[in-house]
Amino acid sequence: MTRSLVAASLVLLLEAAGQSLAPMAPPLALILVLRIVQGTIMVLLLRDRFVRGDLGRLSFEALTQATKRGVVWCLGFGAVVGAVALVLAVAGINPLHLIRMHLPQDPSTLALFFVTGCLVAPLAEELFFRGIVYRLLRPMGVIPAVLISTLVFAAAHAMHGVVPVTQLAGGLLFAVAYEKEGHLAVPVIIHGAGNTALFTLSLI
Repeated sequence: MTRSLVAASLVLLLEAAGQSLAPMAPPLALILVLRIVQGTIMVLLLRDRFVRGDLGRLSFEALTQATKRGVVWCLGFGAVVGAVALVLAVAGINPLHLIRMHLPQDPSTLALFFVTGCLVAPLAEELFFRGIVYRLLRPMGVIPAVLISTLVFAAAHAMHGVVPVTQLAGGLLFAVAYEKEGHLAVPVIIHGAGNTALFTLSLI
């Protein structure tokens, strides 16, 4: 628990430092560097958790199995989202309007956006929100840990007072997947795939 608290404290301090540096650096590049540094710190401080298997072992066999499970979760969730989108379309509501995001227009910036949002950020965020926050809350029970960690995750993504519905749904999914599968790679894969889908659909 001590290492988890130290890691969480360092991540939050870096986040605060990043906010203060925001006016002086390109925002996307700053986020990318910040997430890489935060992720590295968490991996180093939590490496014993991987060795013990608390966050899922890093052997080839364990990662392969977790990847397969992550893909299954992605397909299942994708089917649910597709069904909801179909119902909305039949009802005369364009589902793309509900999820479309503003993306960079410059090709190189757009590529950096995808790398950051689909690869680096999901890994760093899952290490923090599921690997640290969820595990610290887990002794309270599954339901409180799932709900509280999801609210913290959604609050971290809230902007301009808008309720982050996508992050609420994602946070619930990521926490439940981690609880059920016992390997952090599963929510990382779902998170990365979900962001990729959202960003790609926003290009349409």
